[in-house]
Amino acid sequence: MDTGMPDDVFSDEPVMPEIPIKPNNAIPVTIGVLLILGALALGFSAYTNLSTEGMSADEAQVMADALNAQGAELTGEQVQEYFDELADAGYFTTLGAIELVACLVLLTGGVLLLMKRKLGAWLGVGGGSLVLLDAIVGFVILNGVEPPSELLSISMKLTSAVGIGCGLLCLALPFVPLLFAAGRAALD
Repeated sequence: MDTGMPDDVFSDEPVMPEIPIKPNNAIPVTIGVLLILGALALGFSAYTNLSTEGMSADEAQVMADALNAQGAELTGEQVQEYFDELADAGYFTTLGAIELVACLVLLTGGVLLLMKRKLGAWLGVGGGSLVLLDAIVGFVILNGVEPPSELLSISMKLTSAVGIGCGLLCLALPFVPLLFAAGRAALD
């Protein structure tokens, strides 16, 4: 029998129709905005780290008083010496330099995601990797400097742990538009 139809039309196997995926522009735009906001926060951190000229005696005393309220026995001079040792170990300049580069990469990635470019997601991954690297390097440098109090050490390492969490978040966010079909469809 010649019906002019393909042979598979008369087969017993069901055929799934192809459904086109509708692009969801909100996914890359939302992630782009979040990357830009993260880049601005990181830029502020880079600025403060690169412009640090040491801790003043008043700031050191305030920090010592706050830690002493928790049970540490510190003087403002001990806190000031600890931060001077961190500066000598390159803590602030190293973190500031990494954060500056990560800020620029995240900012560029965020803008490209707003423009719905796939390259923006990959730049976001690179910037997130730099944020994670920044936190890990900071943690390593902190371990190399002897703190005057265990409580001061814990508070500084806790800050680095929060940085590691932020780095993991910055690393995961750019994958969101790539993981969902509607997000991929919105990218060029």
